[in-house]
Amino acid sequence: MHGRTPRAGGFFAALRPRSHPPAPSVPALEIRDACEADLAQIAAIWDHEVLGSDATTDTEPRNPAAQRDWLARHTEIYPVIVAVTGHDLVAYGSLSPYQPKPAFARTVEDSVYVRRDRRGAGLGTMILGELVRRAGALGHRSILARITAKNTASLRLHARHGFRPIGLERESAFKLGRWHDVTIMQRHLDAI
Repeated sequence: MHGRTPRAGGFFAALRPRSHPPAPSVPALEIRDACEADLAQIAAIWDHEVLGSDATTDTEPRNPAAQRDWLARHTEIYPVIVAVTGHDLVAYGSLSPYQPKPAFARTVEDSVYVRRDRRGAGLGTMILGELVRRAGALGHRSILARITAKNTASLRLHARHGFRPIGLERESAFKLGRWHDVTIMQRHLDAI
């Protein structure tokens, strides 16, 4: 070995860092206000839940005109937000008036929906957290959530965000051939 030049490669070559092709870039997740261009993807998430789950007590999918009307009813004080990666909408949520009477103007009801193939990735937490933040910034006093009692994922999500159960509507919603109890949860915003 004395006086010989080490061969290229060998033991030490395996210890050198190897160059790898760059990983494909994944678009960052962005939460922003919904716009009309998002409506088809929102409708796809909504229609799946309406037709095949008890995550909502609604029973009718929305056609494009109904979807546009829905967005138009959500003014600045009742926002609709979306989570997107690039042009891919993966979750959305909204604040809606709780009751049409003026005395309830500062009480809102939230809705949170995550695309089925993206569940378990924290998107519901991000959407609901942003809705709670915005509700407080907009001067709302209270947020209510009406959740089918067997929707344990939504019940846990809301509990993690400070919502507390305040009531149970027994067998008040009929969908998918059976009666559903609906849990009412509330979060007061005076602590924000």
